[in-house]
Amino acid sequence: MKKNVQRTLSRVFTAITGAICLMAIILIIESIFGGEKTCLGTEAWILCQIRESTLLSLVEGFSILVAVFLFFLETPERDKQAHYEAWKTIDSAHGLRTSYARFQALQDLNEDSVSLSGLNAPEADLKGINLSGADLSNAFLSGVDLSFANLSHANLSHANLVETNLSNANLSNAHLTTADLSFANLIEANLYNVDFVGANLVGTNFVRANLSSAYFGDVNFSQSILKDAKLKQTKFFGVKNLTKEQIKEARNWKEAIYDTALLNKLNL
Repeated sequence: MKKNVQRTLSRVFTAITGAICLMAIILIIESIFGGEKTCLGTEAWILCQIRESTLLSLVEGFSILVAVFLFFLETPERDKQAHYEAWKTIDSAHGLRTSYARFQALQDLNEDSVSLSGLNAPEADLKGINLSGADLSNAFLSGVDLSFANLSHANLSHANLVETNLSNANLSNAHLTTADLSFANLIEANLYNVDFVGANLVGTNFVRANLSSAYFGDVNFSQSILKDAKLKQTKFFGVKNLTKEQIKEARNWKEAIYDTALLNKLNL
């Protein structure tokens, strides 16, 4: 922070010094080669020279263009500083369940397409947060309240979501490959076209969830609940500990796509 202040003060000083030097040069040139200027009786000489200067008027318009150019030139630096401050806010909220500043900082970073990979926020209250398309791979979000959150198209591969509340959340088209969702709550969640390959689904609650077109490959369904979940075009290949009783509690279970072992188990 101290370096940033010093850098800003240095730029301001340089700009002021440069402007004064340029003004002096212009006035000297005009006083030598220009015509005589009409000054008011009580007006100071320097003010008269500035008011009557044609070149200064042109330079003023040019300086505005330069200022606009510098503004856009320094945009990346300002963004970098804003991202740094956002991460400081997130880090300072570690251990707190509720923090509006952290909530907003996460959304702001995601809106700027900043990766949130490895985010560590266990037990945080992030209810209703919009992290659509976020990179949350390898995130530690165990016990987090993400109910009603927008996580569509998010990358949650390898994430720790143990006992996480994702009820009514939108995870359509998300990637949950090898994520740990053991005993997570996904009641009425939108899980359309989600990739669950390699995920840990022990005790996961899918009650009334939309699992249409989702892909389950090499997952463990021990103690998981599929009651009234929508299984239209849902794919099950190489799954473990999934009983026919679990499947038949779901809706549209006959419209799901099963591997040979499950087809035989269901007499389909």
